[in-house]
Amino acid sequence: MILDDYLGMMEVQHTKPIVSDNFFGSFTKLKFDITCNRSFVIPSHVLPYLKNLKELNVHSSNEVEVIFDTDEIEVETKGIIFGLKKLILKDLSNLKFVWKENIEEIVSFSNLQEVDVDGCGSLLTLFPLSLAKNLGKLETLDIQNCEKMVEIVGREDEMEHGMTIMFEFPCLSCLYLENMPLLSCFYPGKHHLECPLLDHLYVECCPKLKLFRSSFDDDSKKEVLEGPSKLLQQPLFSIEKVSPKLEGLTLNEENIKLMSDARLPQDLLCNLKYLVLFFEDDNNGKDSLPFDFFHKLPNLEWLTVQKCFGLKEIFPSQKLQVHDKVLAGLKQLYLLELKELECIGLEHRWVQPYTEKLELLKLYKCPLVERIVYCAVSFINLKYLYVMHCERMEYLFTFATLKSLVKLETLIIGYCGSIKEIARNEDEDDCDKIIFGRLRWIKLKYLPRLIRFYSGNATLQCPCLQKMMITECSNMITFSEGVIKLAMFSGIQTSEDSDFTFHIDLNTTVQSLFHEKIQTSKDSESTFDGDLNTTIQKLFHNQRNWDMKRMGKKIG
Repeated sequence: MILDDYLGMMEVQHTKPIVSDNFFGSFTKLKFDITCNRSFVIPSHVLPYLKNLKELNVHSSNEVEVIFDTDEIEVETKGIIFGLKKLILKDLSNLKFVWKENIEEIVSFSNLQEVDVDGCGSLLTLFPLSLAKNLGKLETLDIQNCEKMVEIVGREDEMEHGMTIMFEFPCLSCLYLENMPLLSCFYPGKHHLECPLLDHLYVECCPKLKLFRSSFDDDSKKEVLEGPSKLLQQPLFSIEKVSPKLEGLTLNEENIKLMSDARLPQDLLCNLKYLVLFFEDDNNGKDSLPFDFFHKLPNLEWLTVQKCFGLKEIFPSQKLQVHDKVLAGLKQLYLLELKELECIGLEHRWVQPYTEKLELLKLYKCPLVERIVYCAVSFINLKYLYVMHCERMEYLFTFATLKSLVKLETLIIGYCGSIKEIARNEDEDDCDKIIFGRLRWIKLKYLPRLIRFYSGNATLQCPCLQKMMITECSNMITFSEGVIKLAMFSGIQTSEDSDFTFHIDLNTTVQSLFHEKIQTSKDSESTFDGDLNTTIQKLFHNQRNWDMKRMGKKIG
């Protein structure tokens, strides 16, 4: 008898378990998926026997409405402290409660360290108040895509109205909240949120949630904000108290304006290493980044610019009147979902110190960007390059820039419908070879117009290149016009689970795959030979020949 069947039977019987305590006591990890067709995942008569459970993962079920039913726990089992450390709830469209009833003095989940909730669109609140006041070991709280969630901690007793509730999370280091349009507060009443170890705070697409308050902000003089629901609301944190400890942070335009107040300490964000700029208001587009704010971030290494409406260029052509140390330590640049971005601006002379330090560059859904740079640029420290869903991009860069990628390790290009080649042969010099001494992995996916990687004649040396994936690049006829030298190459995959293919050299392998693709397309064309039986026999014969050919290659 499997556990899911057993719990289903017990839900009907509503009796004590018919197996020993040891049966459930041995479980440390439980996972329920789409096959879970019960409204209660853990019934009240089973819950007391799961004291040793460390991880619970429930996902992909439209039937689940409650995770823990504490409604009918027997008196003698009350006060149990559960060992649960990790709770993962994903894609549960009808989930209404994680804990069914007021659990104060019934059970304790004080050992929780990680809570991850994603895609629970019917969930209004996550924690009961009594449980939230006893989460001293919680380290990570990640809540995403819960469209109906109004508050994270729900009110339990009307007597609490007017009281200031203390929430202490001495171990919480990461708080991530995303895409919750109705979320307006942590708790719907006067409260104090204490997170002394918080160093990563990411809040995106939660337009009703106030992130910071300042002692200089007029709104902070009002202890709480009165919402349309007549519930007391207040910002999550005091900006002066939490900011100096932060290493990772998401900021919108409102928060940047608040943090730019000259009355605040200049070293307010001195430890910040990871910044996400996320301007949610598409009616208030920004045509440039807040470079005057970046001087407050002397240790910034990782910058993400996402959904900043109106932004057409990251680095303007004219040098800004900013301190030379602004963005001096930047190593990773992510440009995500910038629908109006036309140019990155990495080729401008004043930006060169930044490009030479970059180790990672990622472009995702930047439909108007035509190339990464418009002239020769040195990326001597770039290790990872990702370009996805950039429909207008015809090529990434030219020969001179390609030659500078001496430390490149990973190159992933996908879903760029206009790309014909990765590097264009426009400025090839007398150099007869390009050495990619660290390149290990190339992935080219859904590039329907791609013809080749590089059209020049220079020899490409890739001593560490181990594998390559080429998927849905139907017009790719060769890799390069010149010689390619490989030392550790295993072959080319055409999908995640396909075998490696290699014939003589890389160019020959690409050409072979291209011809196979052409032949497969011809074989799969609509055919009819007089009657249905003859047509089926011909198709079967073609498929058998194809299978024999593939088998011969594997054996050879």
